[in-house]
Amino acid sequence: MTRARTPDERFILSLFDTVKGRESRDEPVDRYEVGKQASITPKAADAICRLLIQANFIKKREGSLIMMTRNGEELAERLLNE
Repeated sequence: MTRARTPDERFILSLFDTVKGRESRDEPVDRYEVGKQASITPKAADAICRLLIQANFIKKREGSLIMMTRNGEELAERLLNE
């Protein structure tokens, strides 16, 4: 039986799903689009991003753009393997 995901986990998995299909993982992604895919409001996406930046799972770029770090990719892979 799988457990329910927290909003933070849904966000990081949605970001991982977005970047893994890209040719270049260094290309920034809009945090609000990632939040929308994970059914997270823009206000909640901002709060989640602040925490994920502090934990070094994502990096902030200009405006609302973010990038996933190697630590973030490892976290997403661990969550997928649970």
